[in-house]
Amino acid sequence: MRILVTGANGNLGSKIVDSLLLKTSKEKIIVGVRDIQSEKSLNYKEQGLEVRVTDFEDQETLTSAFQDVDRVFIISTFGDFETIMRQHSDAIEAAKKAGVKQIVYPSVVRADGNDFYLAAMHRAREIALIESGIPYVILRNNWYVENELGTIQGCMSGAPWVTSVGDGKIGWVYRPDLAEATANVLIADGHENHIYELSGENLTQKQFVDTLSEVIGKDIPFIEVDDASYQEMLKNSGVPEAYLPMLVMNQKGAREGGLEAMHTDLEFLLNHKPTSLKQALTILLTNTTK
Repeated sequence: MRILVTGANGNLGSKIVDSLLLKTSKEKIIVGVRDIQSEKSLNYKEQGLEVRVTDFEDQETLTSAFQDVDRVFIISTFGDFETIMRQHSDAIEAAKKAGVKQIVYPSVVRADGNDFYLAAMHRAREIALIESGIPYVILRNNWYVENELGTIQGCMSGAPWVTSVGDGKIGWVYRPDLAEATANVLIADGHENHIYELSGENLTQKQFVDTLSEVIGKDIPFIEVDDASYQEMLKNSGVPEAYLPMLVMNQKGAREGGLEAMHTDLEFLLNHKPTSLKQALTILLTNTTK
């Protein structure tokens, strides 16, 4: 069985490849990248891995890359709705032409019935995949702990943690856990046409900050504001105007429960306890201060 991971130069894709290397032989792993001359791509070649071009703006590269592949991890791309659906549909069509036997796709928590602004895009891609007729596995990933690193670094420099999420809960999850769970799905049988919810413990922003304060040994000021004040604060801190609506929607969506998990299959797919928030923060902050 041969497995191809698209987006292998990205943060999640590269960790999936790393996890696969611990679980199966390198001859079974193919890495898909947009830039075959990038540093990561060259590192993969040095490790003895086969590297193929997978450019979601060029369907021919996908059709070529998917040849003689049994299972493909198709990364979720970014952009407006029309762009991401075209890219996703092109990838599915390429998989059909190449005879791929299974597609694994990373979605978002509770995508089928969630008002969180990212859910609609993932829901449409899930439907396209299910209707394609190709056996699938959908992994609904919750919010990465790593998404908070920029804010964490600001707090470590003395800034307060400012939020408009209120009592909204988030099932923060450590990205390497998601990568390992994905790798386990890619190498194992029995997951065909399953949808899994992958989340950590549901916590409020205050609980997150309390855990962070414990890890760094320093109390972080915690300030709750409304969305308008949050946006103004971001603007005054130099965040580009184009990013402001998305960042405010993240806060609003989390406040309204869009990132709260009703259940999680993460421990089942990992076959061990997931990394706790405290453990994840300890590892991340150790690595960033080296």
